[in-house]
Amino acid sequence: MNFLQKIINKVGLKRMIENQNYIGSQVLIGKNTIVKGSNISGRIAIGHDCKIYRADLNGNIEIGNFTSIWGPNIDLNALVNGIKIGNYCSIAKNVTFQEFNHDYSRFTTYYINKNILKNKDHKSDLVSKGSILIEHDVWIGAHSVILSGAHISTGAIVAANSVVTGFVPPYAIVGGTPAKIIKSRFELEVCTQLLESRWWDLPLNELKNRIDEFQEIVKNTNA
Repeated sequence: MNFLQKIINKVGLKRMIENQNYIGSQVLIGKNTIVKGSNISGRIAIGHDCKIYRADLNGNIEIGNFTSIWGPNIDLNALVNGIKIGNYCSIAKNVTFQEFNHDYSRFTTYYINKNILKNKDHKSDLVSKGSILIEHDVWIGAHSVILSGAHISTGAIVAANSVVTGFVPPYAIVGGTPAKIIKSRFELEVCTQLLESRWWDLPLNELKNRIDEFQEIVKNTNA
């Protein structure tokens, strides 16, 4: 075997490892959803026609239809409350959803119940400000962090390298640490029409036939 063949074999092995999955027994995955190189464990439901690539999902998580979680290095962790993500969302690489945290109100932030007292209930070391809710058609940029209690509304965009801790209005563009509103994608009237249409819930054939109609709504807007 020559040197070049050895390199090819190593690259092929790396790709094979990257595409392997671990999927737990309580995970439900919908039709036509593609999962590659991911670890998925806990009580997790993923809708149809999603794309999950090189992501780690752990805990109580619900993901809608046609959502793309495209890594590498995407982490969704929900051990106290849950994480819910809607339809047609786009989550970029290196994004972290952290629904729980260390309890700094105790004498130590260390996981003392789990590691010292050997308490099997790992939740006794954790605190949370509530579930994480991502509505529909949300785009979360690379390297962002979504913390417990965050609620990102339909149509919103989270700029890269942002930290979201609270409520993001519909069709808002937010960025920074903590994330603040930069602007709205559209005028209020356009946002209202899009929200009232609930296009993300339409059957696929109907959506295909009405895409031009929805694009016309935003065509002449000045955000």
